[in-house]
Amino acid sequence: MTINIEITKNSSIRPGMNRMMTFNNGKNLNVDIVDQSFSLELESGRHVYIAGDIFYHIKNGDNEIKPINTNSKSYLNKIFLENSLEDVISNLEGQYIGLYVDKHKHLAHIFSDRYTRLDSFYAYNDSAFYFSTDLDSIFRNLKAEYDQKMLAHLFSVSGGYTPKGLTIYKNVKQLRVGEILTLSDSGIDSSMIEFKPLKIEDYSDKHLETYYTILRESVVSRANCEGEKWIASSSGWDSSMILGLLVDEFGSKNVRMLNGRMKYSKKLDALNKFEINKISKIGSFYGIEPTIVDLDFVDKTAPEYWVRVLPYFKSKHMYAFETYNFSILSDKLCDIAGKGQLIFNGETSDSFHNFGFSQFGTFFHSSKPFTEYADKMNCYLYGPSFFKKIIDGTYEGDKVFQIFRKMREGVEFTSVRNNRRDVIEGYLFPFIYGSPRIPFAKTYVNAALTEKGQKAIYNFPFREYMPDVLSNLSESNIYSWLTYLYHSFHAQGSTVNTPKHAMELNSHKWRLPFDDIRLIDLLSKMPEKWGRGLELNSTKYPLKWVAKNKIKMPFELLDEGPHAYLYDVMEGFSLFAEIVYRSGVTEFFKDKLKNHSYKDILSDEYFNIEYLDKLCSEYLDGKEVTGKDFNNLVALITLVIVGWY
Repeated sequence: MTINIEITKNSSIRPGMNRMMTFNNGKNLNVDIVDQSFSLELESGRHVYIAGDIFYHIKNGDNEIKPINTNSKSYLNKIFLENSLEDVISNLEGQYIGLYVDKHKHLAHIFSDRYTRLDSFYAYNDSAFYFSTDLDSIFRNLKAEYDQKMLAHLFSVSGGYTPKGLTIYKNVKQLRVGEILTLSDSGIDSSMIEFKPLKIEDYSDKHLETYYTILRESVVSRANCEGEKWIASSSGWDSSMILGLLVDEFGSKNVRMLNGRMKYSKKLDALNKFEINKISKIGSFYGIEPTIVDLDFVDKTAPEYWVRVLPYFKSKHMYAFETYNFSILSDKLCDIAGKGQLIFNGETSDSFHNFGFSQFGTFFHSSKPFTEYADKMNCYLYGPSFFKKIIDGTYEGDKVFQIFRKMREGVEFTSVRNNRRDVIEGYLFPFIYGSPRIPFAKTYVNAALTEKGQKAIYNFPFREYMPDVLSNLSESNIYSWLTYLYHSFHAQGSTVNTPKHAMELNSHKWRLPFDDIRLIDLLSKMPEKWGRGLELNSTKYPLKWVAKNKIKMPFELLDEGPHAYLYDVMEGFSLFAEIVYRSGVTEFFKDKLKNHSYKDILSDEYFNIEYLDKLCSEYLDGKEVTGKDFNNLVALITLVIVGWY
């Protein structure tokens, strides 16, 4: 799917473009939409064009849904005629981009689904406006201007991304979550759908049934009625839950499993051997033979393949090592079953259930139940009980907080008591910009950045980008705000965004049923006692309840043995370190770094170039680094191999 929209004074039309209308100022609106899903003709010269996928419509505010398919054109016409555009977006679930054209009023609106799940880019000046789903099209028409703050952002977050709405280019924006662009005679205007945080509720057993209904409807509405459904299987609860629901609804003969065997190092076997073994057992439980693809970083052809696909990811503004793995999976899926397959993924489940604190990764221990409780302790620090102590100033006496501080003796913490806004800022910053993800940790301190660069990163998220958080966050709505932040931050990162673009490379249809508008609302109100605090309920409490009570699922198998990777049994083991230092792409990385091309784009106002040069030189000489130095090295490598315009 590709979308190109432009407004120019040129009377000529580029090949593939269609002229929608001419504004009163003489400028022309030209549009090219490939793989358009719906073209709706309303009345009085109004038209709506939608690209992407619509899953269902929430009817009458009663939380019942109307599934949308190719025969729903008249129903969609009615929705757009009877509701405001904001109301349509808020109740029409999917992953889509739309163009609403009103020829009589000489205006148009560009919009997306409620959480802007598809990436798009736009730029404009006095003479022209350009909107596209890829950066190649944008930069055919203008010269890149680099945004040093957003480049610094790539070095400050896990997953190498810029927040939704921004890019590493000053003169190119993305469509933000909830943003509507209005194109008219007077120019380009942007408006935002107001976010109204939901309050935490005291759920009962009936809410477990509601959770099950919503999750099941999310999965079914995203699946085709006929044909195969693929699931990117892992050894965890999230993909296994989707697998179980798909089998329960469509039968095992219509469901297939896909994963990769991680061969990252010349010295080690598959780094996810525990995961592969467990996937085989899960498949046997359902009578499905998993398809396992070699993700081979050792093979000498690995750099050649990666070089071939990296320009595509540059056009999607993706800076991540994961582009290699997911491109291989996408290609192999195409080889096995053809283009345009439907593939499910369990991403965002960790995010929305436990804010990422549910992967046995808070600290290392041989006891899996103990590491799960450690996750819950970390999650507790970003919940209402601890936040109450933040506001009343008693948090430093909290035993859980003290344990985490003591375990991170090398980490500097700040004690902020100036005012409520400063306290909340210091509390929230590590939630997005960890590690460690512990309140008040000074995670903005980074040797790769100058003092100006560090200050710019610290001031950015809550003073410039989303200041409403500081004034509106409360004990009663904290989960809703944290969930909302995820859409603009973590969901833009490598684990969520890379699979999406990799699958689109072969026209596969990607599905993330945990990223569902009704499920998000339900989890935004979910109480602390449902696996988010210090009680004894498990992480992902409602999901595991469904597994044990509603569908056929090998839940006992999922709790057996190591979770997935070698780092589950080897403290300090790093998957990325194997790629960087001991794989078949190591020399490729060194070749890309040796000319220090990053100096062409990084400013010494924001970046400590001397430090980066030293980091680069030591890598070329064979020295290995760890911690933040290693994270900075990965960010630097990723930047130079993907490149820029």
